[in-house]
Amino acid sequence: RVIITNFDTVEPNRTNATMINIPPAAKEVAMETTEEMRQAAKEALAHGREAFHSFYSQVSCTDLSAIQADCNPLKGSNGSNRDMEGAVSLDWRADPFLSMSDLTLVVFDGSGSSVPYHVHTLLLAYGGRKSGFVAEQIRAQQNKGKAGIKKNNNRSRSIERQYSSGSKTSHESSNSNAEYKVDIYVPALAARHIPLFLDYVYGSSLKLTTTTAPPLRYLSNRFDCRDLHKEVSSRFIPRDLELNTAPQYCTMADELKDFEMRDKAIRIMAERFDRMNVNLLKWMSPRLMRSLVQSDRLECGSENLSVKLAQYLRCRDDLLAKENVANAGGNKDIPPLTDEDFYWLTHCAHMPKISPNEGLFYFKYGAQYPQVMNEVGSGSLKSRCLVACSNGWAMDKLTNHLENSDSNPMELYEDLDLKMKVQLLESSLVGAKKMMIQKEAEFGNRDENNRDMKLSEELMYKNNNKENSSKVIVLGSGIAPANGLYLGKGKNINIANSAPGRRDLSDNIAFYEKEAVWNQQRVIFVLYPANTSGQYYTQYKLGVRQNNSAQTRVLYNSPTVMGTSGAIPDHAWEVEGDAIEGLHPPPQFVGRMEQPESTWNKNMKRSVP
Repeated sequence: RVIITNFDTVEPNRTNATMINIPPAAKEVAMETTEEMRQAAKEALAHGREAFHSFYSQVSCTDLSAIQADCNPLKGSNGSNRDMEGAVSLDWRADPFLSMSDLTLVVFDGSGSSVPYHVHTLLLAYGGRKSGFVAEQIRAQQNKGKAGIKKNNNRSRSIERQYSSGSKTSHESSNSNAEYKVDIYVPALAARHIPLFLDYVYGSSLKLTTTTAPPLRYLSNRFDCRDLHKEVSSRFIPRDLELNTAPQYCTMADELKDFEMRDKAIRIMAERFDRMNVNLLKWMSPRLMRSLVQSDRLECGSENLSVKLAQYLRCRDDLLAKENVANAGGNKDIPPLTDEDFYWLTHCAHMPKISPNEGLFYFKYGAQYPQVMNEVGSGSLKSRCLVACSNGWAMDKLTNHLENSDSNPMELYEDLDLKMKVQLLESSLVGAKKMMIQKEAEFGNRDENNRDMKLSEELMYKNNNKENSSKVIVLGSGIAPANGLYLGKGKNINIANSAPGRRDLSDNIAFYEKEAVWNQQRVIFVLYPANTSGQYYTQYKLGVRQNNSAQTRVLYNSPTVMGTSGAIPDHAWEVEGDAIEGLHPPPQFVGRMEQPESTWNKNMKRSVP
């Protein structure tokens, strides 16, 4: 190389340069010659790059996998990253100059800082585990670099090795050979797993766990790494995601904004929430808990849900206390529970009833959220808490504490302010009065039922001694007066011998009646058949009518039987669909009495008290 001393640009540090002086008349000729040499060098370098990338674009996936395998770290007998012949393998952790790194991957995690990784385009853009995102970025920089060369053909400046990035940034080490630079923005959780991702790309075996699966799933999507995504999403996660791991998947997926996985984890927890270990939920944010308890897949009773939610709130408070001690009053990793969160967590739509065991807890805990506790109405949290505290078990516990606080301590009650104690005691008094009224009504109904039974039995014994007809016995129905002997009233002929084709057979089939007293009224229970499809199917019904009325109200239905032989089904009776409450259970046995009448009369007389 010849350096002309009267030029503006002098490179005196090159050891292979020769310094000469030329006459001023030759200055112009020398400048033209040097510019032609520079232009020729630019063109030669551009053609060399095109040939280099054309070579890689023609290599098959099988060849690239083989190249990647050859480039993986090889351990020699001495444990170094050299093979038996002493060749150095590619390693993103090695010194970028020694490993000839030609790509700087700069990862931003949203905190304002970034981490550079000096990697190789051979593996990230062309290898068997390549990243589609990185390959696309490199192609874009190549196209931009070519356009820059054409635009600056007439400028006298050296060719920079790094396209589209200008001068070296602070992220590149002074001895880096980086030709390309790719910036990528990912959540902090994913940024911490970039080294594990690069190890996979460089050929290391993948060891997945519940902790690493969600970040690697995110990175496989972000970097467009198809093989990694298939390994994580199609093979590992379907086997690992279950009830006990769902809370961890849900929390990590929410941080990574992987909404598909988050919703799937919530659905798994909601469908089996009644068997959920609440201690596993303590790291879930209140916002995620709201999504869980408001899920349309939630399978959990109201009182059981109130118990589990109370356990979650206690676990969360214990966790906050530990974090405050460990971080000297700071708990940045645990989001606060706002009034809105507490309102929706305890909303009456999914928790209309609160367990008596937890009524006092919610009443005390809600004092921290006055906007929620100041609501009025039967569906408000305060009203539901007071109803739960008015339960017999809760009142007994409170009474025992008031009688002897030393042996029956109640810290939740003692921590209440005076106004809340008054409200609780007033509610307990109202609840006690309601319980007394309910008990009196139960005793009154019991006495009335006993009187009805006694009168019904007297009527049954009286009619049994008078009638000489077939009988049917009904046992086990929810209406006590309906149980007992029914006397035949219709024509008792053999239906099998009746004329074929006849549809109205009500005159030929026996029906049965029983006089009784029900709800202090004289009634007649009737057992009769009903043809459901002409002469082919028969169903028996047990109904009731007033003594002076012809209208019968159906109470119970038998199963449908084929034919019209007059056989009464003895089991599998059901309650009429639109019947009134209090009829359960249906009759447990219905059958004909085949003993001679003289024997029945004798037995019935013996049974009369």
